[in-house]
Amino acid sequence: MGWQDRPYYRDQGNSSGNPLTWILYGSLPLFTVFNIRVRMSASLLLVIALALLESEFPGGMGVVNAMTFGVVLFGVVLLHEFGHCYAARRVGGEATDVNLGPLGGLAFVDAPNRPWPQLITAVGGPAVNVIICAVCYGAMRAIVAMIPHAHFTLNPLIVGGVYFYLAWIFDISLALLIFNLLPIYPLDGGRILQCLLWFKLRFYRATLITCMVGMFGSVLMAMYGIAFWTSWYGIVLVFIAASCFWTCFQTRAAMKAAGPWEFEDEGIDYGASIWHPDDHPKKHKKLSRRAVRRLRKQAQREEEEQTQIDAILSKVSAHGMHSLTWWERRALRKATERQRKREIEVSDRG
Repeated sequence: MGWQDRPYYRDQGNSSGNPLTWILYGSLPLFTVFNIRVRMSASLLLVIALALLESEFPGGMGVVNAMTFGVVLFGVVLLHEFGHCYAARRVGGEATDVNLGPLGGLAFVDAPNRPWPQLITAVGGPAVNVIICAVCYGAMRAIVAMIPHAHFTLNPLIVGGVYFYLAWIFDISLALLIFNLLPIYPLDGGRILQCLLWFKLRFYRATLITCMVGMFGSVLMAMYGIAFWTSWYGIVLVFIAASCFWTCFQTRAAMKAAGPWEFEDEGIDYGASIWHPDDHPKKHKKLSRRAVRRLRKQAQREEEEQTQIDAILSKVSAHGMHSLTWWERRALRKATERQRKREIEVSDRG
């Protein structure tokens, strides 16, 4: 039985009843399209609510602008995540869920675990933002060229109103593009950096370096957010920076605990030896000792893996499957695959 078939895979919502937990991990189901289940995270609702609340204060953007911001943000983020899903399917992967967040959301995709497919999947979202910005910019330039003195209004049926909403879409899409390209894991820029390093340094070292860069970038983002703590976006930046820092810290700690041997089958092994052990028969005794050490490390890894899986299953039971990070979903999937291989080997021997 795979982890998708087990009862703890079913979404259980915020079973703890803690409002803070719901803000961090909660989401609302919206609809299903292209066999992709779309949900809205509680953090996106919080951002829209803060924008609406601040709009009434002196210097605020106004209720109309705040509502326009909320609608456009929702639409642009949705298209961004569909870009990831489309790219993952084009390279032979799967895409099942999208959880819309305030600055890019989260697409649950399962692309082939090699550098190129992962890179294409990561680039798919920002590519959509580039297309949106190019289309909006071209349309705005055409409107200005045709009607230089158009009266820009809020009415979408008037040319000036079209320009007004195109400008909103362009600005928000450009802001999301720039933000998501920051080299901070797990943002798209961090994943792109990881994939580019993966080509030369293999998955293990590439991820460790990416996490270190991500933690440093998260600190800078938090400092920038604190400088604007009186505004809603300053609060959101601090929250996102803390989340990114914690994700990088957890991922790096988990990989350091597992060791590089756990990821020997990840992608292309550019560091592999070019000679075969059979070419050096004098090293048979040394290879035997290595085999013993390898068996000991394997037993230790299996024990650590079981502890990690138990912690992940506890999190699923408490907060639902949607609360898992990409790393936790990957660990759960790989553990299930290894268990299936063991069961097949046992049945073949029997």
